[in-house]
Amino acid sequence: METRSKEQLLRELKESEDRYRAVTETSIDAIITASAKDKILTWNKGAEKIFGYRAEDVLGRSVTIIIPERYKNAHYDGVRRFLKTGEKHIIGRKLEMVALRKDQTEFPIELTLSFWESDSGIYFGAIIRDITDRRQIEQIREDVQRMMRHDLKSPLIGITGLARRLLKGKNLTDRQRKAASLIQTSGEKTLKILDRSRDLFQMEQGSYELNPQPVNLMEILDRIKNQLEPLTLQKKITIQLTISEPSKSEKPEMVKGDEDLLEMMLANLLKNAIEASPDKAPIGVSIKWDQTDDQKMHAIDIHNRTEIPKEIRDHFFEAYTTSGKKGGMGLGTYNASLIARTHHGNIRFTTSEAEGTHVIVSLPSKLQAAS
Repeated sequence: METRSKEQLLRELKESEDRYRAVTETSIDAIITASAKDKILTWNKGAEKIFGYRAEDVLGRSVTIIIPERYKNAHYDGVRRFLKTGEKHIIGRKLEMVALRKDQTEFPIELTLSFWESDSGIYFGAIIRDITDRRQIEQIREDVQRMMRHDLKSPLIGITGLARRLLKGKNLTDRQRKAASLIQTSGEKTLKILDRSRDLFQMEQGSYELNPQPVNLMEILDRIKNQLEPLTLQKKITIQLTISEPSKSEKPEMVKGDEDLLEMMLANLLKNAIEASPDKAPIGVSIKWDQTDDQKMHAIDIHNRTEIPKEIRDHFFEAYTTSGKKGGMGLGTYNASLIARTHHGNIRFTTSEAEGTHVIVSLPSKLQAAS
């Protein structure tokens, strides 16, 4: 019985090792293990491809062969601190840093560290991904955005300047003055959006720091309503703004957040609702209190009479999701979801043929600046 148990244990151990090898050897990521003395113990095919060293060239050598010289002291200090105190400053976290190939070229990596203890000591594991392509795409994207901001700013500045000059004229009719004022306001708003496009990129990366200030949602919605008037007139659509009965001490239309970003979010959602709506069908926008998980929230509900096509419902808030809208990029709802998350809120929808679509943004009533 005892012999059979040992044989079974050895068989299970071998099966476990085989599974480990199958996973590590087929992984495109580098999977490396090292001892507490900084010596490399295992080095998979992914590591060979990423770093350029064969396993037999590195086993038993220090892991610092893949660390640029200027970061080696920080590595030594971190290992010593962990072995002495057990403090896990970076273990278990996903980090982006720079590594060194065999040919001494540096490249960006995404690193996740782990550790384990056994009777023979403490060991470290690292999963490393080469993110060179990702960084290049991010750089191209940033360059394109910078060029777009530059190329679009000049004509927009000219348009807003011309509208400003028209408004100084004394022979304009009320209708002409209103149109010139709308052109100026829309141009200035678009310039502001261009200036803040980098903020949206930082939100995607999770690095944007919000500085919330008191914001009146009704004032924002009134401005958006005026800006979208040409579109609503074209489709003979009315926008109905309503607000729940406010208490003496609390007003659901008063939130804390970034006014420009909240206006960008609501403008995207309201414009989408108008474009999706049938002609002459009213759009409803309501603001009320909502209770979610013991937290008081401001709920902004944008309602139109059209249901969301079934083929895009599962991806409605993802980038480049669009259906049947000529010239649509599918970024409006995606940017709106980024802004809602940045404000520690959420965005969701309900849709049906009978009820149409409700897009509901929930924002927390208490929001602090990022620490």
